[in-house]
Amino acid sequence: MPPTPRRETPSGSFLLKHDGPDIVYGKHVFTEEIMSLQFIKMAWIWLAQKKWACRLIVKFGLFVLLFLVITMPNPWLTVKQIAAYIDIEALLNPDFPQMKEINAAIDARLPLHSTFNEEYQTIVKFVYDSIRYEFDWDNWQNSEYWPSAVDVWQRKREDCDGRAILAASIFRSRGYSDATVVASLRHLWIKVGNQELMGPDKEKLMIVEKGKKHFLLPSLNYMLESFADQLYYYPLSRMVLILCGSLILLFHPHKSSILFLTLLATANFGLILIVDWSRYVSYYGQMKLTLGFIAGSLLMFASIVTAWRPQWCRIILCSRKLNIHKTEIS
Repeated sequence: MPPTPRRETPSGSFLLKHDGPDIVYGKHVFTEEIMSLQFIKMAWIWLAQKKWACRLIVKFGLFVLLFLVITMPNPWLTVKQIAAYIDIEALLNPDFPQMKEINAAIDARLPLHSTFNEEYQTIVKFVYDSIRYEFDWDNWQNSEYWPSAVDVWQRKREDCDGRAILAASIFRSRGYSDATVVASLRHLWIKVGNQELMGPDKEKLMIVEKGKKHFLLPSLNYMLESFADQLYYYPLSRMVLILCGSLILLFHPHKSSILFLTLLATANFGLILIVDWSRYVSYYGQMKLTLGFIAGSLLMFASIVTAWRPQWCRIILCSRKLNIHKTEIS
């Protein structure tokens, strides 16, 4: 075999001539694209050679990692959020240094001999005016994060959970020691005495009373409504990334690029139909399973099952062709 022709590069290494992308040898310098493709190919083959149980464990771990990176990209905030779920009382701080300034501003808005309702309305309006509404995924990059009252006041922007935490802290600083937070699947608000403030939801998931959390089971209809709300407001790009990553893990170790791209397009079209349904539910405020939701769910389900077991699709197609052939013969 004749030697492979080569030419010297300006850096002094030698470049082998071949049909694919240029690879610089001598100093073993590879382009990032080629290295990435080679690594993916090697990982794909390595995993395909493992037993199904090993593949299942690795794929599950990769999915969890993918889900966390996309939905909760800041690991430190994720740890703090877990701590908040365990002890939400730690977030309510009526004694942080800026609280005197906050109460002075609230007192300046209150009339003399104000009633509780007037004080409540003033506190809530002060929180709404001072803290601009912003979703957690825009504000903190994580999909869900409950900050402390200090963090809310310093950042000056938050969604319902941060506003409720700050408001409950303000109420406690003004003598309402029973002020606490109440949570549903899609909202956080506060409870002072027997009154629930800041837009209470129609069903509760968690109530904090005397430092102890009590959990309630919401109805199926409400869970679907909350699911629709989350889909409506959640970034579509993140959902698409999760869906595409899931399909890749399910499709492995198969290699048909045409089939995979077809499944990818079908699943994403189904996702768009479901998101469109969520807009309908959020806009009209009523739960209704539309034709778009049913079609989108079926498309996503078919894509996921086919990615998991593409041979089933081939068996069905072959059976149909065989039946058509028998019909033509008869």
